[in-house]
Amino acid sequence: MKFSIQKQLSERGSVLMVTLFVTSTMLIGIGSYLLLVRAQYVSVARSQAWNASMTMAEAGVEEALAQLNPGALDKTIMVDRTANGWGSPVAGFYGPVSRTVTNGSSYSVVFSDTTFPSIYSTGYVTVPNISARLARAICVLTTNVPLYNVAFAARTNIDLNGNGPSANSFNSTLTNLSSNGRYTSSKTSTNGDIAVLYGTVDLGNHDVYGDVFLGPTASLNSGTNQVFGTVHTDYSYDFPDVIPPVNMTIWPPAPPSLLAPLGLNFAPDGISYTYVFLSSGDYTIPASVGTASVYVGTNAHVRLYLLNTVTDTVKVAGNGVDVGAKLTMYVGTANFTIGGGNIDGGRASFLAYYGLPSNSSISLNGNGTFTGTVYAPDAAMTLSGGGSNDYDFVGSCIAKSVSINGHFQFHFDEDLLTSGPSRGYTATHWSEI
Repeated sequence: MKFSIQKQLSERGSVLMVTLFVTSTMLIGIGSYLLLVRAQYVSVARSQAWNASMTMAEAGVEEALAQLNPGALDKTIMVDRTANGWGSPVAGFYGPVSRTVTNGSSYSVVFSDTTFPSIYSTGYVTVPNISARLARAICVLTTNVPLYNVAFAARTNIDLNGNGPSANSFNSTLTNLSSNGRYTSSKTSTNGDIAVLYGTVDLGNHDVYGDVFLGPTASLNSGTNQVFGTVHTDYSYDFPDVIPPVNMTIWPPAPPSLLAPLGLNFAPDGISYTYVFLSSGDYTIPASVGTASVYVGTNAHVRLYLLNTVTDTVKVAGNGVDVGAKLTMYVGTANFTIGGGNIDGGRASFLAYYGLPSNSSISLNGNGTFTGTVYAPDAAMTLSGGGSNDYDFVGSCIAKSVSINGHFQFHFDEDLLTSGPSRGYTATHWSEI
């Protein structure tokens, strides 16, 4: 009998080698696949963190802009840039302010102490499981945006009843577009823009010598042939609240003349007023006064906190010429009426009406005119005039809504683009560094 032992051992060895080869190949394949999966995971995680770090940097820019833009400001009020943990500037920069947002994500931001601040913000994000921290930095340049850049604007509806021109423009600082700083119908321009964020614009039979700006959901319920400009449909505006002076509520009562009830409180123009201010000061006109009339004299800068409900006549000295007179009114009463007299700042930039959040309605009644500015984002503005004469609103008006019944015309003073108050800073250039 013969036994083939050697042959069996050889066959078993071959099977073992094949098994080891196949197993090794499978392990290499699985290992390669796991490495590929991990590489993809790391790549995706790094990509997500890379994008998230930019989001963090942009969040820092938003905080810096919020610090710079607390709300609509009169030029006499300065923003406290050191507040909210920013501190005094060091080497020309406020900050840094650092915030940890979530899951180790954070940002650090500074802004310069220049007239038009530059913002530098760095966002940080940790990549999970690989102990990596990614950072991206951006630089944002800013410029100051004027509060008034249209003849009139509303958050909701604009409703015009009447005929003729509704809005045009002039410039009180240019001789070819004004007469000694005054509006005149023979020297006009076509920048009398109007704007509404949402709701409707009904022009009636009025014409607009300028552009019409509509929010994405707003509509124009009139023919475009009444607009001697362009109709835009991408208007965006945040209507910031008014920032009043910090000590406004403790301003002393304004001192009326003891002879005012007898009509003997004469101003330099020879007319009797309830209040005559010949020097600068900050005062309150209390609710008990009822109807008030105001005169502001040469070189007097006056700020009034109005709690009364009616003002019939206001005059700022100069008749359109800059004699150093200026009046700023902060109105806190819910319903405020401007009577049939003339509200005359001489120039729009010399008289400012600021409606506080408590100011919900403004009425310009009778056959009066208005030269100045109105910023009252929570107030419904109504202008009513009788007869066939045209009545002028010279300057700019921004309100919750605007309704005209009568022959009122808006004349935007282009001087407000440079000499008027600021709405705040906006970005002009964005770059990654």
